[in-house]
Amino acid sequence: MRLSDILASKGSEVVTILQTAGIEAAAKVLRDRKFGALLVVDAKGTMVGIMSERDIIRIVGDLGGKGLSLQVQDIMTRSIRTCKSSDSVEDMMEMMAKFRIRHVPVVDDGKLIGLVSQTDLIKQQLAALDDQAQLMKNINIARK
Repeated sequence: MRLSDILASKGSEVVTILQTAGIEAAAKVLRDRKFGALLVVDAKGTMVGIMSERDIIRIVGDLGGKGLSLQVQDIMTRSIRTCKSSDSVEDMMEMMAKFRIRHVPVVDDGKLIGLVSQTDLIKQQLAALDDQAQLMKNINIARK
């Protein structure tokens, strides 16, 4: 299975946040949208980083409530690993494990087309296992 299959089922909406937005505002977006990460863009809409709920926890752990007064650009990860929609789920899982990342932007021909998470990949793998189990049941029933 390819990442394009996952995006086709989950949708390709990507929520972004300006790099100059406050951490508190970013936390509210993450909470309200039930996301684990946001792609960070500059004023022109160019992707410049990614910020996760872990980044917020880390800064609040380090600075306490003062951390909430910072801007997204102060805590975001600037080096972003991306993938293509043609990449396989297996390759994506391997990359996420290797680099210990949970969210990866999907970019085709320089254009952002989606964001995949570990949860998206796990859901797909579970669905595939369920399909295999159902197939095995049907084969057993047919043999009887």
